[in-house]
Formats: sequence, structure tokens, C-alpha cells
Amino acid sequence: MKELLLINILVFISIMSGYAQNKADKPNILWITFEDTSPHMIYDNPAAKTPVMDKMAETGIRFNSAFSTATICSASRSAIITGLHATSIGTGNHRSKVNLPSQVKGFPYYLRKEGYYTTNNKKKDYNVMKTPAFTKEAWDESSGNAHWRNRPTKKTPFFSVFNIMYSHASRKFVNPEKKYIEEVYNNLPEEFRTTPEEVVLPEYIKDTPKMRKHFARIYNCINYTDYTIGKILDELKKDKLEDNTIVFIYSDHGEAMPRGKGNGLNTGHRVPLYVYVPKKYQGLTPFKSGKATDQVMSFEDLGPTVLSLAGVEIPSHMEGGNFLSSSFKKEMFYGAKDGTDDARDITREVSDGRFIYSRIYNPILPELQYKHYTGHSKIYVTMRDDLWKNRLKGFQKSIFTEERAYETLYDLKNDPWEMNNLADDPEYKEQLEKMRAFCQEQILATRDLQFMPSGEMLRLDKESGLTPFEYKGDEEIYPLSKILPIAELSGKGKEVIEQQVTALNDKEELVRYWALFGLKNQKEDAEPYLDKIIKIMENDKAAFNRIEAATIVHALKRDDASKAVLNKYALSTDMFHQWYALRNIQDYLPNQLDFVDTYNTALSKLKPNKSLPEDLKNVRFDVFDTCKGALYMIKQKQKYNLLPAQAN
Repeated sequence: MKELLLINILVFISIMSGYAQNKADKPNILWITFEDTSPHMIYDNPAAKTPVMDKMAETGIRFNSAFSTATICSASRSAIITGLHATSIGTGNHRSKVNLPSQVKGFPYYLRKEGYYTTNNKKKDYNVMKTPAFTKEAWDESSGNAHWRNRPTKKTPFFSVFNIMYSHASRKFVNPEKKYIEEVYNNLPEEFRTTPEEVVLPEYIKDTPKMRKHFARIYNCINYTDYTIGKILDELKKDKLEDNTIVFIYSDHGEAMPRGKGNGLNTGHRVPLYVYVPKKYQGLTPFKSGKATDQVMSFEDLGPTVLSLAGVEIPSHMEGGNFLSSSFKKEMFYGAKDGTDDARDITREVSDGRFIYSRIYNPILPELQYKHYTGHSKIYVTMRDDLWKNRLKGFQKSIFTEERAYETLYDLKNDPWEMNNLADDPEYKEQLEKMRAFCQEQILATRDLQFMPSGEMLRLDKESGLTPFEYKGDEEIYPLSKILPIAELSGKGKEVIEQQVTALNDKEELVRYWALFGLKNQKEDAEPYLDKIIKIMENDKAAFNRIEAATIVHALKRDDASKAVLNKYALSTDMFHQWYALRNIQDYLPNQLDFVDTYNTALSKLKPNKSLPEDLKNVRFDVFDTCKGALYMIKQKQKYNLLPAQAN
């Protein structure tokens, strides 16, 4: 009996000793995230001067096929923090506020429960309601002073995030040049500066001295970001934590340049990603240090990967997995582009790293829509000057002026700047069909919530008493299986128009909405059915359907009745309806002079209101930017004699 007791004691001691050892061996994890950067501008690019990231590629793992599930920061970060696609929780529109169910938490919450000290320095942008409470639950510290050095003891494992803003669009081309010089250029050592002569330009950009100067600024913001990353890594080394810390370095989405950030393209989705795994933890991954991999991963995988490295079970509701494990197999990523500031679009992308497929649901719009935040910057002013003075030809011109194909397929190996659409090439039919099928499977599997106009998601939230993540599977509330077949007709022309017209009589508001949305993209093909569309404009119970119908009618007839409907909603007290109507007017109606008074009146009524509910504050900014942007573009076109002189 004594011997058995002794054995049990020894086993217990052994187990507890192992447990203590495992706790002590938990890796520290450091994330260094930066803004708005594509691997095009860093990986094997002679114009980039990024020695820190180059060294990381030599000593760590470089991922060639890492993708942000969204192409704008807040939608992207909501996927990162939850381990869920933004479209799964309804956060696909930039700076939209969405309720989450109680079980969906920021993943650092689970690390805290296991004894990790979690810090965020300092950007949040999670796109969710009650952001302060959500943040407080996830992080021990979230501020500009947050640091692993603030943990209670030196033995406490940490998960620390540092977000570097120097490569953000604001620094790259939106802020005045003087601010860029003071904040970035003057602080960047001369040997790390890229000159205009060294710049590697995308092929769809006209090569001029002005554009080279603009792009040198973009490169230098990236170079300074690299320099800043080096300082954080120096702190890690000074604290003698290199051997105990797994380091991730990555950008939050694609490049802040025309046809990058905010576009449903590889340059919007693909990101640079480096992971450094110290020798003692290399058993946690099959990837070898100093090697690049083409393994596909996307941002819903980041949180689950960190949890796995820390020995924490991945919550069952998360859609991602541990991309550093030998069992992880992802053939293709699924991503989306929805609303970006005042601009609206809806595209869905899938990529296997070699090819990227996109389904574009409003192809009537060109790739480069005007967005007020970036549209008045010098880089876009230069491009439009070249456009309006007929200096742009071919593809460089078409991205401003031509409708898009409703499907695109690009071979990224042979066409890295995505200029040769292979969707109609018989040689790539099998590839196209495979990726199209996967895209539609993912829309349904994730119950993609963005197939409804802005504002409807929150209305359904209030009516049902459920969050979007909770009600999305209920076909009575969100009939996605009925919506998608009609949405898939958009852009396909006369061959599907009878189906769209039939769907105008559907009992489901969102099915009627997508029938109208598609007809809006068929342009003159819809003219024989104007009587039916006018009835929708006059009688439909859903405001968004009346707005869509009025847009079609005014585009074809330019009559007073449709203008009155559009003006009614453009000046509405419901800001979601207001923004939707104003953006439809700007995007789809050629006669902008008809609505100058509308824009000015809407602006005059848009008073600052600190008491606005959280979900309306950003919509107010979208209304403001839409009006300011429309009036700005009217003046710009006047300047180039592209509009009648009497416009004001």
C-alpha cells in the first residue's frame, strides 16, 4: 500500500511538474501590424528598402499567399479579432457598427483566461457596437502606451500587438506633402530612401515624373515602416526575449494606391506576412526557417493560430484554423469588398495564390469610383488630369471610364497587375468554373450577410431581437437561398432580364431589391419594363426598393416623378436611406447638374450631433463625404469643360 501511495505521489508530482513546465514554456507572441501594403511593393522589389523585413524572410517564414478577407481596415480587423469572416458577422462595410452575440469575443480574451498578458498598441477599428466593452474584455491594456514590459512579472507570457501607421493612405498620399516630409521623410535615414528614379510603377499607371514622385512617397512610407519595425524588434532583443517569442509581421490589407486598397483585386486582398519561430518552438510548425511558402491563409486564421500556439482550444464558432500546423490545408481563400467610406461596391473574391476570381455585382461602375477621402489627393488629381486631357490610353484609361465584366479571372504569375481578364478564355474555363463554384459555396456556407443594403441589417437586428450572426441562418428573416440566384443575374444582360422582371413580384423584399439592383446594371435593357419598375417606385413597402426603382427610371427618363422620389430620400431624416439615395444619384445618374441643389441642401441640414447613436455616426460622415465629393467632382469637370458652365 505504501509503495502504491508513493507511486501515486511521484506520478502526481511528475504531472504537476510537466504542467508547470508547459505553462513556463508557453511562447510569447508579438504581432507587428502595419497599414495598407501589398507584397508587390516589398517582395523582391528593388525599389523597396526594407532590410528588417528582408532579414525576417531569411530567418523566418515568408508567406506568398496570405490574404486579408476584406480590402479596408475596419472590415479586415473585425475578421482578425473574431476569427470570423466580416461577411459572417455583418461587418463588411467600412466603419459600420454591428451587434455581436455574447459568445463572439475578441480572441485575446481566451489568452487572458490562460494567464497571458494581452496588450494592444493601439488601433482597434473592430467595426462592432459597444467597442469599449469589447476591447476591455479582450485586452489587459489597449492604449498608446501598451507594451509587454507592463506585464505583472517577467515570467508572465504575453501577446502584444503594435500597429504602425506610417504606411497608411493618409501618410502615403492623402495628407499634405509637408506633413509627410516632417513625419516620415526627414526621419528616414538617407540610405533607406527611395528616389523617383528608382520607383517600380504598376503597369496600369502612366509613367511620368509626377507619378514617380507620388510613388516614391508611397515607397518611403513603407521604408520608414520597416525602419520602425526594427526599433520594436530591438526592444525585444534588449529584453532578451528573442528566443521565447514568436513574431508575426503583416499588413492589414492591400496597397494604398489606385486599384489597391478598397478594390476587389489581388492588390487589395493580398498582404505581406512574415512569421519568425524561435528554435525552441520550431516543433510547432512544419515550415522551415528561411523559406518562403505558397500555403494559402487568410485573416480569419490569425486568431485561431495564436490560440493554438498558446495551447488554447479554438472556439467552435470560429471559421479559421491554425495555418502554422501540419494539418492545415486551405486550397483557396474567400474574401469580399463592400462599402468603403462613402463609396459602395459589392464583389466577392477567391484565390488559390496563382489565380484570383472575382464576382462583381454592380459592373456598371468602373474600377476607380470616386471616394472623397482619397479622391481629392494629388495622386488622383494627377491621374484625372491625364485622363481628362486625353493622355491616358488603353487599360490606363479604361479603369476610369469603362464598365467592368461581371466576372474576372487573373493569372497572377503571368499578370501580377491584373490587366488581362481570362474569364472568357476557353482555355481557362475549368479554372473559372471551379473558382466560381467555390465562391458561391462560401457565400452560402458562411451565410454572407452583406447581400442586403446598409441599414437593413440593423433594422432586422432590432425587429428580431437577434444579432445578425444569430439571425443569418433563419431563412424567414434572411432568405439568402432565394436572394443569391437573383443576385447572380446581375450584369448578365438581356438573356436574364425576364427572370429579373419576374422577381419584381416576389414576396421577399430583398429578392425584389436584387432584381432591381440587377436591372440597374442592365441599363437600357430595362427600358421595355419601365411600367413595372415605376409601380415599384410608387408602391413598394421597402424604401431601398423605391430608391433603386427611381434610380433606374431617372437614368432612362430624367423625369420629375423619379427625381422627386430620389430627393425625398436624399433629404430624409433616415441617414441610411439618405446615404443610399445620394450615392445612387452620384454613381448611376449622368445628369449631376440636376442634383446640385440636393447635395447642397443635404449638407446644410447635416448639423454636428454628438448625441447620435453609435451606428449612425459613421453614416453621417458617409452622407457628408458623398455630398462634398459630388460637388467637388462637378467643379473639377467644369474646370475641364466637361459640364455646362452654369453648374455651381
